Amino acid sequence: MITAIQKVLTTIVALVFVSSLSAASIHPKNLAEMLKEIRKDKFDYVLPKAMRDNNVDMWIHVIRQKKPEPLALDLGGNAGVFIFTDKGGDRIERAVLGIADEELWSLEAYDLFISGEEAFEGDMAWQDIIHDFVAERDPQRIALNYSSNNAAADGISSTDYVKMINALGDSFAARVVSAENIIGDYISGRVLGEIVLDGYFGLEAAAKIDREFEKIEVGRTTLAEIDGNVFVRDIDGNENNGNDYILKGGDLITILNGAGEGIFVADLGGNGYVLRDGETGLPEEVEKIWQDAMTIREICRKNIKVGRTAGETLNILIEKAEDAGFHYTNVDQFDLNADPKKTQVHFDLHAQGVRWMDAPRISPLGADWQREMTIPLFHTFTFEYMIHMPLPKLGKGKHLYIAFHDGAVVTERGVEWPYPPDQGIRIIR
Repeated sequence: MITAIQKVLTTIVALVFVSSLSAASIHPKNLAEMLKEIRKDKFDYVLPKAMRDNNVDMWIHVIRQKKPEPLALDLGGNAGVFIFTDKGGDRIERAVLGIADEELWSLEAYDLFISGEEAFEGDMAWQDIIHDFVAERDPQRIALNYSSNNAAADGISSTDYVKMINALGDSFAARVVSAENIIGDYISGRVLGEIVLDGYFGLEAAAKIDREFEKIEVGRTTLAEIDGNVFVRDIDGNENNGNDYILKGGDLITILNGAGEGIFVADLGGNGYVLRDGETGLPEEVEKIWQDAMTIREICRKNIKVGRTAGETLNILIEKAEDAGFHYTNVDQFDLNADPKKTQVHFDLHAQGVRWMDAPRISPLGADWQREMTIPLFHTFTFEYMIHMPLPKLGKGKHLYIAFHDGAVVTERGVEWPYPPDQGIRIIR
């Protein structure tokens, strides 16, 4: 019998042959197979923990047809009522009432499926089916996809919410809670297939960044002609971003770019320095800012671990950075009141995979709930931080700036790289 892990490994081999280590897109068939394996594995390994950690016996997720829904790919359908019930044991029961991808059922992703015609002949039929289904399972806590904090978890419409509450009846309606924590934990929980996509799309994005750096012509190329989020900051902190600014000697340029197919998106960055006339290599101050950046990278690598909250982790990183002689700033701007001898650092190490889910977020940015989330095993995140290095010889407030946007995974061993992080400042002649 072919196991799920064997299927994933087979898909990995297929991805490598299809890409030939280039930036070619994944064959749609391979991508579809990967998505199905990811969905099954997340149902098997991530969903039980997400529900039990939040003391929920049943998760009901309502998706209205023709309404955009962030979890459609994760759950496998663009419309319907998706119901997950914890009956004990290793497996969560999965049922869907409505319209979904028929190919899912051949892979046994769900246990029960009631088609749209049977489930939605009328409001009374819909309400009867929901009530009887829930009553038979008698859950004590029912999570429903509404939220006042997490927009991704707030997918149910007002109309469908009222219908669902009426269908449940007074007794079960009193047991309804927000599904925001379950959805957050489910999305942030990773399985092997997602790590594979992280590495593949990371290599693809790296190749895109290389191509953009290669087409730069000093004195002619503008930031607008380079694909991605492209920016240069001068020594006063003024930023040019994606505009008609023409690259010239002495510029430190950052290019951020991404690759993905909606299932998993990897965003990363690269840095370059434009040589001035007479320069043959990186000047001393540029070498220094790179070394400072590598010190911060190592501090982060050693201190981001599974099981801590993002907020706890942020506090540890701040403490370690300050112990190492850095000044922490909670905004991505040079602090004019800080010690002029200290290099400054700002952190925004947010989740990577789906662009609408930044949590857990090791950062002063974002909502409190993003920092309150625990870092799970195989957390994929953007290794994003910014360095402001003072240049006191040039005057107060003068500084160099460099930004990093690599990808990383938190395993039982600590932080590991699914693809090489930024290896150095490219020299642009």
